[in-house]
This record gives sequence, structure tokens and C-alpha cells, in this order.
Amino acid sequence: MRVFQVRLDPIDAGKPPAGAIIVAKDIDEAMILLRKDINASGYALPPAEIVPVSIDTAEVERVLGEDASHEKGVYDFHLIGAETPTLPST
Repeated sequence: MRVFQVRLDPIDAGKPPAGAIIVAKDIDEAMILLRKDINASGYALPPAEIVPVSIDTAEVERVLGEDASHEKGVYDFHLIGAETPTLPST
């Protein structure tokens, strides 16, 4: 498995760019997983940037969780530079 760091530009100029981490066997599979991810709708594909990251399995598990160390997918999808909304207290 390989890990890729991705930056996506929005189709609508009023939105902020987004980032994500993809765990896949290769760059082609990373693109397929990104196209299937609902969070990526509204963002231009191919991504503005897709960079392979050299990281070991233990570090992937520590940073992204146990599933990411052995399951392909899109992880940590987030808006770049956007304020994080405050959740109401429960």
C-alpha cells in the first residue's frame, strides 16, 4: 500500500481548496478512490497536487487510525484555510 497527500481546487471559486490523504496500491487506484468519495464532489479532478508520501505502517496507524494501516480509502478530507465550525456543547 502507498500513501498519497492530495490538494484539490474547488470548481466554484468561492469555496476553499481541500486536502486529503489516500491509501491505495498505486496512483491510478488513488484517483479512482478519490472520484468515488462524496467529499470530493465540487472539486476539480485530477487534483491540483498528488504527492506520494514515504511513511511506515505504524505511523499511518498512529496518524490516521488502525483502519488506514490496512484498508484502502480516502482519509482526513478537510478544507484548507477554512474555519472549523464550533460544535454545540452536549
